[in-house]
Amino acid sequence: MSKQLPTEPASPRQPTKHEKQAIERARKRHQARPAPLAYELEIKPGNELSLGAPHADEAGQYLRLIDTFGTASDNFARHMLGWLGAAVREPGKSAPTPQQLNAGLAAVAGISPRDEVEAMLAVQMVATNEAAMSMLGQARSAADPAVMERFGTLATKLQRTLIAQAEALAKLRRGGEQTVRVEHVHVYAGGQAIVGAVSATPGGRGAIEMEHQAHATDPRALAHAPGASMRCPDETRVGLPVTGREGADAMPHARRRSRKRRA
Repeated sequence: MSKQLPTEPASPRQPTKHEKQAIERARKRHQARPAPLAYELEIKPGNELSLGAPHADEAGQYLRLIDTFGTASDNFARHMLGWLGAAVREPGKSAPTPQQLNAGLAAVAGISPRDEVEAMLAVQMVATNEAAMSMLGQARSAADPAVMERFGTLATKLQRTLIAQAEALAKLRRGGEQTVRVEHVHVYAGGQAIVGAVSATPGGRGAIEMEHQAHATDPRALAHAPGASMRCPDETRVGLPVTGREGADAMPHARRRSRKRRA
């Protein structure tokens, strides 16, 4: 009985033209992005976690750490790093893996907090996302529908919390101000138009300002357009003209009190 020789595995195919183009676009985007902040982790005796830079520039690594958390405080940055590690580590583990910690750092860097308040929100967002994904995983693997529903409900609540945190961050960055602008157009005879804008102060309080709108009606709207007389059913009577009188007279300006909307 002859012994069959092992066959060599087939070499993978070369990328297609479209795949090469996609790879080149991805390469350009990757080169434009900053290098991620990363740490090497080591568990020392006594369950002590030691962090080390992957390169020789320890001072540069420290500057990138405090910049990632939007602070100049070493204590604040290290405190947030500890909370971040606690948020991304697996349940029951004393420390995160290097992949988990560096992934969390990449998420915070992507949010790019500008100060300590935004940094706290960023870490909370990472923690909320981790918890939500964990609950979704539990719901997916549950065999009991009641258990699946319980974990699914928790995941939904956490997802809503994550959305609220993102909205709070966006509100902080725009300074809490919101402008509502409503425009309306008046078109008069001759194709002329007047555009008015209503501006409301943040929160809907304060006066309403009417821009580019006169207190009196535009004269073009009051101009008489010639037309036929309106006839009376009784042909023996005199026809009634459309306008009450002939000739052009100046109309008094409409007057109104300036009103303010109260809170």
